[in-house]
Amino acid sequence: MCSGNCAKCLGITLIPLIILCILANILLFFPGGKPVKDSHISVEVWYFGGIVGAGVLMIFPALVFWGLKNNDCCGCCGNEDCGKRFAMLSSMLFASVGFVGAGYCFVVSAVALNHGPICKGSSGNWTYPFGDG
Repeated sequence: MCSGNCAKCLGITLIPLIILCILANILLFFPGGKPVKDSHISVEVWYFGGIVGAGVLMIFPALVFWGLKNNDCCGCCGNEDCGKRFAMLSSMLFASVGFVGAGYCFVVSAVALNHGPICKGSSGNWTYPFGDG
């Protein structure tokens, strides 16, 4: 099954990307490699876009795609194609979970880019210099 080989390759490729997204989100809590106060970290970091969206919600499709080639049972209810149909249905359902995770990560990133970073101003206060407020 050619699509099974492609799905397995996709699942294996997603695993390192998931790990990189989680690490990138964790590194946002340590700007400059040092721990800082909670008030010096922008609000969007606390939305956990890389951990939840690109990490937890993407691990499910990656694992399903990785094992999709092996998910070819001999059939149920006397129908040989039942196993293949279930494998395709499960891959579509988990792909939609991954789509939701990618959308969440995208929205959090877009909000963070729109809001801008939190910086120490000339008066010593921590503010968003590029924000509207």
